[in-house]
Amino acid sequence: MNGAPSSVEFGILEDAPLREAWPHEAHVFTPWLAANLDSLGQELGIDLELEGVEVAVGPYSADILATDPRSGGRVLIENQLEEGDHRHLGQIMTYLTGLDARTVVWVAPRFRAEHLSAIRWLNEHTAEAFNFFAVKLRVVRIGASPYAPLFEVLERPNDWDRQIQAVVRETSEASPVTLFRREFWAFM
Repeated sequence: MNGAPSSVEFGILEDAPLREAWPHEAHVFTPWLAANLDSLGQELGIDLELEGVEVAVGPYSADILATDPRSGGRVLIENQLEEGDHRHLGQIMTYLTGLDARTVVWVAPRFRAEHLSAIRWLNEHTAEAFNFFAVKLRVVRIGASPYAPLFEVLERPNDWDRQIQAVVRETSEASPVTLFRREFWAFM
């Protein structure tokens, strides 16, 4: 190495305020996200096909409803430009049931530890058909370059844990002790 300075010019990657890129959540960010589901889907490892935006669930509206073409399951996407909060966690549960979704993707720039814990709990304690994701949203740029969105999955379903739990359930359901208990209680 000759120690000569590089002729390549480097910039500094900097976070930009989300509202510089998307001034309004419902009118700007949600439509942008709906048009760019492939970027989000790539981070999640899921193909996403748009079903609708601001989809009615009773008197409420879910931000985005998509379909995973591989499974045929519905994917609910709740997005925010502010930190995740209790209100949105409750909305997610309402929309999940009202739209018969199997996967929930919650997108926000920050999540409280309690909300990440709730998503983790849902992944560990709901039926295998349900999947919950918490996705951190950032916008970056170098100098005056165009904005670049970044998605970082903070919580996701742990398929390995679910496979182990399924094996344990199958084993316990078919064990001699379980069969004896079923027969015993069937005669009571």
